Amino acid sequence: MADQSRFTEGVKHLLALIGAATGGSRVWVFQLIELSDDAIVQDYVFEWNATSHYQQSNQRRFRFFSTLFDDPQYQQLIDQRLKGQGQSMVTHELTPGSLRTNLESQGILSMATVPIRFNGKWWGTLGIDDCQRALRWEGSGLQVLTIAAELIASGLYRQQLNSRSLQLELLHRVTDCGVWEIDLVCGELYCSQGLRRILNYPATYPHIPLRRLLACVVAEDRPPLFKRLREALQAKASDWRQDARVRVAGGALRWSEIVAEISYDDKGRPLSIAGLLIDISHRKHQEQQALTASNHDALTELLNRRGLEQHFEHLAQRPSTKKGDKRWPYLLLMDIDHFKRVNDQHGHPAGDALLCLMARRIQQVLRRQDSFARIGGEEFAVLLDQVTPDQAIELGERIRHVIDQHPFCLTIPDSHQKIELHVTLSLGLVALPDSDDPYDCQAIAIARADRALYAAKHHGRNRMVVYDSASSIA
Repeated sequence: MADQSRFTEGVKHLLALIGAATGGSRVWVFQLIELSDDAIVQDYVFEWNATSHYQQSNQRRFRFFSTLFDDPQYQQLIDQRLKGQGQSMVTHELTPGSLRTNLESQGILSMATVPIRFNGKWWGTLGIDDCQRALRWEGSGLQVLTIAAELIASGLYRQQLNSRSLQLELLHRVTDCGVWEIDLVCGELYCSQGLRRILNYPATYPHIPLRRLLACVVAEDRPPLFKRLREALQAKASDWRQDARVRVAGGALRWSEIVAEISYDDKGRPLSIAGLLIDISHRKHQEQQALTASNHDALTELLNRRGLEQHFEHLAQRPSTKKGDKRWPYLLLMDIDHFKRVNDQHGHPAGDALLCLMARRIQQVLRRQDSFARIGGEEFAVLLDQVTPDQAIELGERIRHVIDQHPFCLTIPDSHQKIELHVTLSLGLVALPDSDDPYDCQAIAIARADRALYAAKHHGRNRMVVYDSASSIA
């Protein structure tokens, strides 16, 4: 019975030993399938019989058979099994009822049964039928059955552990995940072999402390992880999940999804948390690629309008800067003068090439903390972070000069013709309004910068105009 591949054979051999030692007609095991208030459903799973005349496991009526609690004697028998107690009965001594009728129909003169308890519950019943003798099974007779029931329960437990281990390892190979469980009562941690390998522990490592498991989670990702767990426990939720970066074998960081299920007792107190650690690095990479694509211009690889909006939100979430401070965020709008002529004279591919060259040239002038975006066909925007008014104006003029004073040399696609283009920029500069609402801040800033840009166009192009809230345009 200790050999999992021969568990069934071991149980049958055990029943045969009991039958030979006791001289019984049948030794059997019923498995409990379902128990309700008025009936029980059982299945005949193992049987040994002294002769084929006593064989009953092949009869259809014993396959998932249901028995009603219409006899007080049978109800008492079920109650005793639920409590872990054994029973001995002589058929002719029973009072008339469905239990006695059932035993007589099977030719049973006496019977002894003990419950098989597995994981603290009534799993099934081990019994002996004697169709030749009306014996009262007491003392060592019942003790033999009790020991045999414990052996069967032990075999079931080994079989369950082996099955669970195989399932976990199969799950790990298929999904590249690790399995864990925390007993909240005693604080014990269980880790599957797959999880131990992920965390660079030998598969045979006896015990991983909980603090070591938590230390594998990147420090910045622990607070949101604990926050989600506290919320789940407060809401008495049965499951929760959270993404976190985990340091795995070799010291590399890997994005993982932590999926957990919480079990509670009948008073709502948490007993254990069990779950999976699933590798989602590929998914995160795809999400990052999708996010980059949605926030960036495909042609120039600069931020697009959506990407610029997120930088406005980031500025709004920071502690607000007082108006008396010398440094302040600014928005600079830029538009290429007479860009339509480039497209009309040289074609749109030449226009696209010019936009890319211009984007790279302007980017070389900007600081690392400045946010540079293409927000329209030939319109660009720069969100300047924490500059003085003079620095903002100086930067805008530097951009204008670097475009005006150095022509662009490019090759027209298909024709391989090299051309030299001299272009200029018109610019509108505005200090961001003092607003905690990023959408309000952005809308006002763009509207004001656009008015300054229009004024630059109106006054001859190739110039920068600064918006002044007092006189609208300076």
